[in-house]
Amino acid sequence: MAVGEGNSELTRRQHALLMAMLQEFIATAEPIGSHQLAARHPLGVRAAMVRNLMGELEDSGFLHQPHTSAGRVPTEKAFRYYVDQLIPPPPIAYQDRTQIELHYSVTSGDVNATIRDTSRLLALMTGQAALVTAPRLDAARLERVTFIRMRERTVLAVFVAVAGGVHHRLIDSDTDHTQDELDRMAAYLNESLSGRTLEQARRWIEERLGEERAKYDSFARAALILGGAIAQPWNLAEVYVEGSSKAVEQPEFASAARMRELLRALEDKTALLDLLERTLTGERRTMVSIGSENFDGRLAAFSVIAAPYASGVMPLGSVAIVGPVRMDYERVIPLVDYMARRLSRVLED
Repeated sequence: MAVGEGNSELTRRQHALLMAMLQEFIATAEPIGSHQLAARHPLGVRAAMVRNLMGELEDSGFLHQPHTSAGRVPTEKAFRYYVDQLIPPPPIAYQDRTQIELHYSVTSGDVNATIRDTSRLLALMTGQAALVTAPRLDAARLERVTFIRMRERTVLAVFVAVAGGVHHRLIDSDTDHTQDELDRMAAYLNESLSGRTLEQARRWIEERLGEERAKYDSFARAALILGGAIAQPWNLAEVYVEGSSKAVEQPEFASAARMRELLRALEDKTALLDLLERTLTGERRTMVSIGSENFDGRLAAFSVIAAPYASGVMPLGSVAIVGPVRMDYERVIPLVDYMARRLSRVLED
């Protein structure tokens, strides 16, 4: 009788053996022989049958023999099969949930500090490199804007996000405004923009500028122009990375070349940001991208497990683990998922 779907269809014996192979390989990072597997796992068959089943799985692309005299190791296809068996993800382990809840029982109220601490905790709990992207500013909801006159025709525009965090940029103005005028402009904008995202604010301002009133109301037009400047798209999201030194202790990174690949990917961040951006669109669920499934070749040797955190229905950023393809997905997937949902609750409180 078969288990699974499509071209990954396996018999029950093949499925049981492959699951045992994956568990053994995750624990040891060493090639596995038929006698070793038969001795350590209650498969209900002799070592000779185990050897035959391993041969069948190798022919199907689930196992690979690195050397003719060595045992076999699971391939990316095997790990994808394994991850697909974990849908929906299993519940988070009680000990992991308790550690996360204890961590978040006391927070500083500083959003950036909370996000940075989240990446540290995730790296500590998994022994892998952990990343958390700071909230995307376009998705941040405005609490209020403030304009400060710095010098003639130069204004410091400041916005405070509902979820916390203060952001600012200098704006060159065609007109020299007094501080009193700037205060009134900020109040005018706050009346309509409070609670909107920057993207929504940008659209609202563009619509108002296109209306007839903006053509003859110089005050409203000046306020909208300043508001439009602060609502323009901001730079790429900041990424907090922790656990790099611990991650390189994994056997997969014993070679200097492979270690450099990991450190380069974590330092450059552009490939990771492109990948993590995918968790913020479509279905809000945990994403697992294994080895060559990563569209960027710089990540072809790694697996990425990522989940979005949000404020209400608005995704803000991602929580992620980057590590070798050989990873304890059964523990790490629910851990990343729970951490993202817990961070969401913290930012909403």
